[in-house]
Order: sequence, then structure tokens, then C-alpha cells
Amino acid sequence: MRRKGLWGGRKVLLGLAAAAFLAAGSPARAEWLRAESDHFVVYGRSERSVREYATMLEDFDSLLRRLHGRPKDEVTPRKLPVYLVSNLGQLKRVLPSAKEGMAGVYLSTVPEVFVVAIRDGDELDQNKGDDTVLHEYVHHFMLQYYPSAYPAWLVEGYAEYYMTVDLAKTRMVVGGVNRGRAYSLTQPGGWIPMEDVLGKRPGALKERDIYAYYAQAWLLTHYILSDPARHRQLGAYLKAVRDGDDPVKAWDAVYGDDPEGLRRKLQTYMNRPIPAGALPRTGPLEPAMTVTHLPPGADDLILEGQRLKLGVPKDDRAETLADIRAAAAKRPKDRFSQLVLAKAETAFGDRKAGEAILDDLLAADPKDEDALVALGESRLAAAPDDPAQRAAAFAQAGKLFARAFKVDPDNPETLHGYAEAHSLEPMTEAMADIRVRAVVLAPQVGHLRLDAARALIQVKDLDTARAMLTPLASNPHGGGEVEAAQAMLKTIDAKAGDEASDGPKSADKASAEGDKAASGS
Repeated sequence: MRRKGLWGGRKVLLGLAAAAFLAAGSPARAEWLRAESDHFVVYGRSERSVREYATMLEDFDSLLRRLHGRPKDEVTPRKLPVYLVSNLGQLKRVLPSAKEGMAGVYLSTVPEVFVVAIRDGDELDQNKGDDTVLHEYVHHFMLQYYPSAYPAWLVEGYAEYYMTVDLAKTRMVVGGVNRGRAYSLTQPGGWIPMEDVLGKRPGALKERDIYAYYAQAWLLTHYILSDPARHRQLGAYLKAVRDGDDPVKAWDAVYGDDPEGLRRKLQTYMNRPIPAGALPRTGPLEPAMTVTHLPPGADDLILEGQRLKLGVPKDDRAETLADIRAAAAKRPKDRFSQLVLAKAETAFGDRKAGEAILDDLLAADPKDEDALVALGESRLAAAPDDPAQRAAAFAQAGKLFARAFKVDPDNPETLHGYAEAHSLEPMTEAMADIRVRAVVLAPQVGHLRLDAARALIQVKDLDTARAMLTPLASNPHGGGEVEAAQAMLKTIDAKAGDEASDGPKSADKASAEGDKAASGS
């Protein structure tokens, strides 16, 4: 027994020694992993979770493409990054304003359009933030392929309709009951006037009425999409609203219902079995994907790196910078850590120190795209007021963005930076095209749409400028960018008068394509 015990102890020691040897000969890696598929890049802490999530998203994407008549193998301009976190605390590391009950968030910025979703990996966690992510992906998909002006109720109702999909092994069921929304409509005071649903954005309502708005928008969309005749009429309704007709009167003219009549029809519709459609599977459930480990610095700073992309309020900068400095100090030779530190330093810390880090990264790899873009952004931000010195700083930045462009010509942040570096020069058709290209790559980013529209107005391409602004101006959630787009559209209308300018693609054509997708015609 004693000899067996000694041998057992020896095996443990040998095992530990072997593990130490293998660790010494292997590069350090983080807990965080990255799963890249055809249309998504999913980040998380377990291989199972990133594979499952990427598979689910690809499945949903293939369904949307199938129902909208798009090729399954269509190349996406930019893959959508999704960051899986385990709780609200981790979500707050990206978005400090996140509130209790949030399951995820979709964020569109110039540096990146991305999603953060709560998924704790527990088998009892049935939702895993999926509803939020699928809802937002419908918006993302429609802005990518069918950007146009849609009524707010349809934008939100369309997303609510598709997010209830049941992705089963042998079939996909679309149009199932959104139980949370349906239940709310059975409660006392669960309805708001249909005039508010048809004619207002959710942001214009009182907070207590917003849930009812989404519920009625879902039910109205389901009511339309479930019936071929009603579905075919949708295009005429959308055209009337875009032409300036009152949305309530337009509904009456096209569908023959006043608000109270429409409400009664919807209540009757809801009290019957709500129809759903099942589609058989046409391909494999397992999409191709590559899973890799991130470098060790990701464990400490991957979420903080995402926060920097949103911009850090002035009052939070000192604490944020201190946290990032402390985390990066643990791994002074880790590229990931040093890159996040450099971005924080150049944004609101010691710019000279931040640029020195970026110079070191570029000395190690002259084609480090992230470092090139970060250094270019720093040079733009630090440009002095003196005209000659400012022009020189912008020229330096332009060269850095040009180098980054050679590494990846399809990065909207690089295109935006390059155009900004040349913003002191007279606007040209070529520079306006660069602005437009950035929107093509990231049509979900309002800032890029505003930039492109300004450039197009300067080169007198008013039709394309209008097409750039129209989807943003009709965003259901409002905000400063939406108001700016609406103001610019008024400016365009004033400039255009009764004249029609020649543009590569008119707003009417863009709207027609979107209507065809939404109305199923």
C-alpha cells in the first residue's frame, strides 16, 4: 500500500512537471476565444459557447437570406462581432449605463458595429440574450441590404416578428407567438391608441407606453405578413407615407380601417390561433468556422477596448485610464494590452506615451492595421490650430491611413480617417466616393451617413445624398444624428427645388428595393 501511494504521488509530480514543460514551450493564451464564421465573429470564454452562438447566428442569417431572396453564399461587407458576457457587470464594462434587465445591446460606431450579449453558459439559461440579438440583427440586416425610410412601427414590428423564430433541427418556424408581447396585450391598459402606433416613434411616447407600442407593432406586422392580400398592399401604404401622407389617413386609404376599426381587427386576430410558417431545412446545421484563442491581455482588457470605441465621458476618464494602465502593466510585452493602453493614452491620457507605444508596435509589425489607424486618429486629434502645422499633421495622418488601407481596403474606420485627413482640401468626386464607400461597408453607422451626405451635397449629387440620409432620418429611436439627418434633408429639398439631379442611385430606387423585401413582392 505504501509503495502504491508513493507511485501515485510520483505520477502526480511527473504530471505536474510535464504540464510545466508543455506550458513553457507553448505561447500564452487567454481564456477568451474567437469563433469566425461567414458572417459573424463571436467572442466568449468557452469554445462551446462561441461555437453554439456562431452556429445559431449563421442559421438565423441563412433564414433571413432565404426569405428575402438573397444568395446563401453572399459575401458580407463586414462580419458582425458579437461579444458574449456572463452578467450585467461585464456588460457595464462596455456600457456603464446598462440597466438591470438588459440582455444585450447593439452598438454602431465608426470604429466598429458590434453586439454585446449576456450569456452565462448555464444550462438553465434558456434565453441567453438571444431575443435581443436576433431583434437587433434584423435591423442590421435590413440596413445592410434594404436601407430606406420605413414607419417606426414596421421597423420594430419586423424585428419582433422574426426574433421569435424557432430554429429546430429539421425545420425553421417563422411567425410564432411573441408570448411576452401577446400577454401584455391581454392586460388592462395594455393598449395605446393605434394613432400613436401608426404615427409616432417609440421615443416620442411616455416610458410606460413603450412596451405597448412594441407589442402592438409586433401584432400589426404579424397581421400584415400572415395574409398575402394584406402583405401585397403594404407597398402602396409605404409609398403613401413616404410621399408625405398622414400615416393614419394613409392606412385608412389603403386598408380601409380607421384607428378604432384597426384596433378591433387586431384584437379579433389575436384571439384566434395565430398562424406561423414552417420551412424545411435545405442545408447542414454546422457552418464552417475557425476558433482561436486570443492573447492573454484580452482577459483583462477586451471589454475595456470595446468601451473606448464608444467614447468615454470626461468625468469617467481618470478612473478608466487608471484601470487600463494597471491592467496593461501586468503584461508590458502583450500586444493586445499595449494597444488598448495606447488608444486610451492618445484619447484622454498621455498622448506622447500612447504614440510611443504605437510606434513600438509598428516597429515590430509595420502592417499592424490597428496601430496604424490609432496613430492616424491621434495625429488628427492633436493637430494644432496653426494652419500650416495643422495641414502637416493631417498629411501625416493621411499617410498612416493610406498604409492601413493597403492592409485592409474594406475597413470603414480607415476610410473615414483618410477622408478626415483630407478634409482641409476642396471636396472632390473621388473623396465623396470614399465617404460613400464607408457607408456601403457600415450602413448602420449614422455618423458615416452624415459625413457622406455632406460630401455629396458639396459635389452637388443631391439624389445620392438624400438616399444616404433617408434611412437615418427615419430611425425609430431618434437622437442627435437623426435630427441632423432630418435637417439636412430639408436643406437638400430647398436646394433641389423642382430640379432633378443625376445620381447613381436615387432615393426612390432604394426605397423600392426595400419595399419589395418588406412586402414580399
